Amino acid sequence: MNQVPSAEPHGLRPPPWEERERYGLLNALVQTIRLVLFAPRRLFGRMPVGMGVRDPLLFAVALAVLGAMLDWMWAQAGSNLPILLPPHWHQVVRGPYASALDFLLSPLSALILVYARAGICHGVLTVLGGNRLGFEATLRVVAYSRAARLLSIVPFCGYLVGTIWELAVTIIGLARIHGGAPWKSVLAVLAVLAVALVTWATPLP
Repeated sequence: MNQVPSAEPHGLRPPPWEERERYGLLNALVQTIRLVLFAPRRLFGRMPVGMGVRDPLLFAVALAVLGAMLDWMWAQAGSNLPILLPPHWHQVVRGPYASALDFLLSPLSALILVYARAGICHGVLTVLGGNRLGFEATLRVVAYSRAARLLSIVPFCGYLVGTIWELAVTIIGLARIHGGAPWKSVLAVLAVLAVALVTWATPLP
């Protein structure tokens, strides 16, 4: 398969997660998470495109399963603290049973979420002329940005911090991998956020 040049054609290098035979499974996972959280410009600026989406999707699924498992452990330990929900609703929505269900459904949820977010970003960037390397590049950024999801396990502020961090990483990643103007990436991510807010605010029939 011919490799499509990325935003920086020289010195391309896949994430450690895509070189697991070299780094080892656990080390590759940790190294990739660290790059996503603390060096997204370097990670996405040198990320090649044209290698397929299997490894990025596996990464997103692995992070989703790990995060759901940690959420379930917090719930079992009684450490999920009710902040905005009344006590009885908190037990239903974020209790051990709901966390266990989240864990079981986490692989499917991760795939749906990554494809949905990548699709929205892809559409917005295409309209704005900022989708230089195609859907695979966008999906790669969205999938690897899910590393910020692990921050949600921190009590009180973890979910908010993780969400903001993921949005910021996604903006940086889209701009770097496509080599486009940052404002186009900002609008693409804001579109994802707007769809999420509308979906959350829409009452069930």
